[in-house]
Amino acid sequence: MIKRVGAVGWLLCVCSLSVPLLSCSKKEEAPADNRPSASSPQKPGAWAPLSGPFHDLRDVPGTVFDVTYTPYTVRVDLETAHRTLKSISSDGDIFVFDDSDTRIRSLAEGQVLFLENLAVRKVVAVAKKDSQIVVGTERAGLADLVEKGTIQWKVPIRFSALSARYRNDGLDADRPQRTLWLSPERVHAGSGGELSFSGKIDGWNVCFDSKPSPNRLDMKFHVDKNLDELIVDLTAKGYLKDFFSAANMHVQDGSVDNFAFSNTSLNGEMNVDWTAMRGEGKTAGMDTPNIKLPPIAKIPMPVGGVPFVLTINANMILKPGFGGKKETAKGGFTVTYDGEEGIKVTNGQAVGSGQVNGDGNIGGVESFSLAPHAILIGMTAPKITLGLGTDSTLDLLTTKLPSSVADTLSGFLSKSSAGKYVKKKADSSFKTQASASVQSIAIYTLVTAGTMGMFPCKVSKLSVSCKAGADAYMLGKKVGDKEVVLAQKDFVIREPNIKACGE
Repeated sequence: MIKRVGAVGWLLCVCSLSVPLLSCSKKEEAPADNRPSASSPQKPGAWAPLSGPFHDLRDVPGTVFDVTYTPYTVRVDLETAHRTLKSISSDGDIFVFDDSDTRIRSLAEGQVLFLENLAVRKVVAVAKKDSQIVVGTERAGLADLVEKGTIQWKVPIRFSALSARYRNDGLDADRPQRTLWLSPERVHAGSGGELSFSGKIDGWNVCFDSKPSPNRLDMKFHVDKNLDELIVDLTAKGYLKDFFSAANMHVQDGSVDNFAFSNTSLNGEMNVDWTAMRGEGKTAGMDTPNIKLPPIAKIPMPVGGVPFVLTINANMILKPGFGGKKETAKGGFTVTYDGEEGIKVTNGQAVGSGQVNGDGNIGGVESFSLAPHAILIGMTAPKITLGLGTDSTLDLLTTKLPSSVADTLSGFLSKSSAGKYVKKKADSSFKTQASASVQSIAIYTLVTAGTMGMFPCKVSKLSVSCKAGADAYMLGKKVGDKEVVLAQKDFVIREPNIKACGE
């Protein structure tokens, strides 16, 4: 069961977008966009986008939106999408519409479905059942939508907007619940805009809290797993300060020949404490060491109806290995970062942009072990991703758009005349959309020889790196995935500090 929460309790709004509309260069081969206003009444039976209007980035000084769509793009305005869209599958691949709109009835394999402010998807299959149109889709990239043109912006990300928006939203317990991609885990929003999560992810007990303040977002994570053969416990506390996010994209001839994504004035810190112990079981393996945490924040950034979303995530890897029973180890480390993280891709060549400083510190390590053992801890916090996909659509669903309808009809679609479609079984929590990202990564390892070794060595290593990347779907398949390392530092402590314990 999903706890009823106010949408803005877990979806940030960009406060500074509320500025007078400025004239921007627009070249849109489609009907004028339909921007809902706060005072516009909802039609009976229509589903409402969150609480309040979308904030189109064209309202921000300096934003450029000058595009021509591809000839196979089918653009559906927001009002029509509200009226006709009845369900989206839990994996975001199946869309179910009623048959009242000609554009929806005429959809065909190979086209690109562009739902203003909601989703951009490639159509891979279409079938009709009674008065419903069932559309099977897969992810699409920017070059699938835009034939040529330029999109550019720079906006401040202010976390205090979350608190202010939440307090002014007038939410109540009877507001229709939202369908989250983490269903059926629980997400809870507090009265000040803080966000908390408690539940299981791939067998791990996970809790996190994030709380916005006037100039930063405070975060705390706790993950643990208690098995007969292994016990692992990790707590991380830190913050991310307000920053600026910018993008510049130029599309020509089916590829993004110039692309830039950067986040400036990034400043943050993460303190990690961990404990691991070998239990009484026969083995000490960790079957699922990767933990993808729920999004810390999702910020809709639509421009001209194109549904970009900025997401802030944290991911972890925990993998201890012990030789003997009841062996224990514990320790901690701190990571800080400051500066600009970004990537520029020009004609397929990627370079890093900006300057970022990543630093770290290894705390004291205690261990009790007769035999050799090792610990690996990896953490990405934060990972800031600019995506183009269905994430925003799934977040906007209310109980009037049950995913069960589309989930059920996916089987019908695979058996219909559109038999090429095969329902995907991918784990949606790790599924990626067309995206670019910057991230700060900490990899910590501890290797100890144990007290029975000739030299009872302990070697702790912390590698702090900052990376940026963009995938083929964001850049256009002709370009391919790109990744650059912006900065990297290594910190090593060996005990005792002798050559016999390694370099």
